Amino acid sequence: MNTLTKLALRLNRGLNRGLNERLNGPHNALSPCPSPLPRYFLLSDDVRLPDPAPVLARLPKGAAVVLRCRDAQQLHALVARITPLAHRLRLRVLVANDARLALHFKCDGVHLSQAQARRGPLRLAPAALPPGFIISAAAHDGLSLRRASRARAHLVMLSPVFATQSHMGAKSLGIRRFARLARLSEIPVVALGGMTALSAKRLSGLAAHGIAAIQAWRE
Repeated sequence: MNTLTKLALRLNRGLNRGLNERLNGPHNALSPCPSPLPRYFLLSDDVRLPDPAPVLARLPKGAAVVLRCRDAQQLHALVARITPLAHRLRLRVLVANDARLALHFKCDGVHLSQAQARRGPLRLAPAALPPGFIISAAAHDGLSLRRASRARAHLVMLSPVFATQSHMGAKSLGIRRFARLARLSEIPVVALGGMTALSAKRLSGLAAHGIAAIQAWRE
């Protein structure tokens, strides 16, 4: 079992008690906030992880898989193939930027890019969303954190916390700025970017709701 998975399993024993009050605060979400929200996320990637299937068994139970693909037809095929595999392993599935596709395959939520979150809440009637449907959003700074909240997301993935191969040369937030932004956020914040077991340990006690990674679950 890889080191990030070992850390996640150990942390899970204490993290599921007493979730942050922001989870059920006055946030006006499209759907009631699922409880508990996932704390660990695997993201697929066109280049670095186009097929997440071999990694699913390494994730802790209750974790979530975010399925991303730039090509709409390939995304449809990916969601159709991965969703039943993930559900058999008691994992949740979020689809990038396509709530209708997520609903069609009975997935567990949708993940909004920063650009999508900027456009505001999903244009779906609240009644169209099943109970427990998760809305997450991407953010890279304080402004996009606020936009994620206005888009009625239940949680936000803030990145890059550390240097990452996904955005070579991009300036990372670092520990201090991540912690400050996470404390100011109206919704739970998941750390993304440069995640390893070591970097995840460095976030302990810094208002991070959870961690997300692409390659680290395979190492």
